[in-house]
Parts: sequence; structure tokens; C-alpha cells
Amino acid sequence: MSEELVEIEGWKGSGELTLSERKDTYILREKRKNKETKEIYTDETEILKSTVRELWNLIRKNCVLGEEYKYRYLVRKVIESGKMDLAKVLPEFTEIDSFIRDKADGEILNKWLDFVTHLSIETFNGGKFRKEIYFPFYYSLKILEGKGKIAYIGKGSVIPLQDDELE
Repeated sequence: MSEELVEIEGWKGSGELTLSERKDTYILREKRKNKETKEIYTDETEILKSTVRELWNLIRKNCVLGEEYKYRYLVRKVIESGKMDLAKVLPEFTEIDSFIRDKADGEILNKWLDFVTHLSIETFNGGKFRKEIYFPFYYSLKILEGKGKIAYIGKGSVIPLQDDELE
């Protein structure tokens, strides 16, 4: 598969992100700086292509080319789409969430979505499930940036630059 080098602004200088592909995954190699020792090292992360594709399709569906969208907007759209698997972090939630999304309407559904969104945004923002929820989202944005699909502004904000399919 192909490998490309993408320059991305990093820690008070420029870091670099190397993006390569396997059949079902993207491999990100990113230069990082240890906060304590100041040593620079390479971190490697593997993200499923299906995860990146789902986020890209969600952005294409909910965002206008050239306009900036904030982190909370994107997270809410991910949660509302049902693509974020709450079962990974809250297994007991799965059954009631499915029931309410299937059976409830109007005000009850909106209150439920507000509750789940608040809970999920807190999960995105930190805590013990950050690895399962936030990082796949963040690294998917970085991959989309590397492929020229979005401009990543930082703090989760993006500007869609293209509207074509993800290869």
C-alpha cells in the first residue's frame, strides 16, 4: 500500500505525521515530545478504515464545504448517528438506548439524546474511556486532514475541503 509524509504543525515547531495503509487499517506514525524528558520519539497508532470512512461520511452529510465546524457539533453528530459504540464504555446502556431510539418520539427522544450526548461528550473529553472513544475520532480527523479532505483547525474544529468519496 502507499505511504505519504504529511507535515502537520505540532509542539511549538513542526511535527510530522506519516500515514500508511494496510488492507483494512491506516497506520499513523507521529513525532511526539516527552513532556518531562523533552525527548522526541515516534508514536504509532492503527485506525480501522471503516471508522475513518464513517466519520468522513458523517462530515459530508452534515457540513458545508469551506465552513468551520466546532468539536462539540461534530461529537454531537457522531453520537446522534449512533455510530459511536456506547457498548464499549457502557455495556448496560446498549439495551435501553436501542429501545428508546426505536420506540420514543418527540420530547422523550430529545431528552434522551441530550442526556446521552452530555454523557458521551464527557467520555470524549477525558476519563477512563478516552482511548476507546476520543482517540479513534481524533486520529480519524488527522487521517482526513492528511488525505486533504479537511483542514484540522485544532481543538477538534474542522473545515471540509472536499466532498468526494474516501478511497
